[in-house]
Amino acid sequence: MTSTRPASFDLRTRPWLPVVDLDGRHEFVSLARLVLSAHRIRRLVGETSSMSAALHRLVLALLHRVYGPASDVAWTELWEAPRLPFTPLATYLRDKGNRFDLFDSERPFMQCPGLARLVPATAAKLVPYRSVGNNVTLFDKTIATDEVVLTPAEAARWLVTAQAFDPGGTKTPFEKDRSSERAPCASLGVVLVEGSTLKETLLLNSLIYRPDHEKPSPSTVDDCPVWEQSNSPRPMPDKRVTRGWTDLLTWPARRILLSSRYTVDDLVVDGVTVTPGTRLQAGLADVEMMAAFRKPTDQKAKAKLDAPMLPVRLHPVRGVWRHSVELLMTNLWEEGKTRQRPRTLEQISDLAEHGHIPADAVYTLRVFDQKLDPKATVVETWLEEVVPVPVALLRAKDETLGALLGCAIAYADNVGAALRHMQRNYRTEKQGNRENKRLTPTWSLDVEYWPKLTRPFATFLVQVARAHDVGHSAADATTTWQKQVATIALRATDHWAESSPAEGHDLIVLGKHHGQFLGRLSELTRIFHAEAAAYITTKGAA
Repeated sequence: MTSTRPASFDLRTRPWLPVVDLDGRHEFVSLARLVLSAHRIRRLVGETSSMSAALHRLVLALLHRVYGPASDVAWTELWEAPRLPFTPLATYLRDKGNRFDLFDSERPFMQCPGLARLVPATAAKLVPYRSVGNNVTLFDKTIATDEVVLTPAEAARWLVTAQAFDPGGTKTPFEKDRSSERAPCASLGVVLVEGSTLKETLLLNSLIYRPDHEKPSPSTVDDCPVWEQSNSPRPMPDKRVTRGWTDLLTWPARRILLSSRYTVDDLVVDGVTVTPGTRLQAGLADVEMMAAFRKPTDQKAKAKLDAPMLPVRLHPVRGVWRHSVELLMTNLWEEGKTRQRPRTLEQISDLAEHGHIPADAVYTLRVFDQKLDPKATVVETWLEEVVPVPVALLRAKDETLGALLGCAIAYADNVGAALRHMQRNYRTEKQGNRENKRLTPTWSLDVEYWPKLTRPFATFLVQVARAHDVGHSAADATTTWQKQVATIALRATDHWAESSPAEGHDLIVLGKHHGQFLGRLSELTRIFHAEAAAYITTKGAA
């Protein structure tokens, strides 16, 4: 028998946010408990990297509306307090009433009740890895006749994720318009600075917020998250500029409406309607605070100054550390022209400069991303990587420091290119011999090389920052980095050569290209030391 009870799931009080506490235990908490217990929580961790990023952005929007902070002084008071204050949060959540109810009849959270006239699709449409229609995934065994139901907590998490990360493409039209652009974060590597607790993480990513004074720019006095807006979004898609930072953090990229019913056991979500939503009329580099951007370069590695800024993205094999200059370093002469680090890092630098946070602190920078298919309509994989964030590097006003990091990254890039060149030339020379084609090692050397550089570079980054902070030379750290890159490359070539069953003439061919690589590695190492020497001083600005 179908229940006539009205559906309700209050995100303020019902557990739905996945966290890891300081003892490593996983649990689900409500929105109110997440904020008030943030000092006892290690991380907010979603089912996918995109979900983790989207949930952090949602909580940051709430944090701004509850606490501000309106100034450096207000930020420091929150930072030094043992926990986030109870009264402002309780007052805010009480005043917003049903705005956080997932199934409210008039204002369902982050949804559009005007879609009720459309027939809902399967709830699997909300979950990227579920097979729906032509979206056949590799490991999911869902078939078209299976009924997929979600708990309200699951549906809430995927709802928030879809608004931030849903790919572009054709959607169910409300009337005629089927076309949807990518949601704002679907084109970004979203950057989060992590502290030792969730409280620290939220504050490290909280910009000074005073929209009546256009802070952070380009916020306006009308800025507010989607749940505060006076009316539910109309079902017809539209386009507009952002009103401010919390507006962008909760951007309604899709019109969505969940369908629910009661079972014998509990309330479930058994369907969803997804149509095109609000298109953002702005360049992301002008409005997005939690991402790094850079100008594309030409074949000579010169920035194309007339080209638009591109977001720094993750690569499935090569580490995000390769973008450490864009992510961490300020550019005294060209900031905003050729690269732009996340504005959250700009604020951390300013706070350290004024003594509000330790100048020698090392935080973690976590980047969330997703890889789409060639048509940019299906998520192929989720990506997540970390790199250390020494505050000393954020504060550095020395161009040679960024140049040294760039030189170190270029050395790794050049060695990686030499590895690919060796492998490609070997394969080319063997192409004419059909009988021996099967003897060619087919796996990519990239897999043996790039992932193993992540930890050595993290150590190098911290050592360079410490040397700079105390006025010492970074020569030892630089030499250690060079040796580690060379060692990892040599191990990769040895494994590649040993994995080949080549014999006779083929073995001679393989040895020839291996020898050519060794010569190239020696030359690249000589060039690196010569270039790095220009950025290393005995007093160690680098």
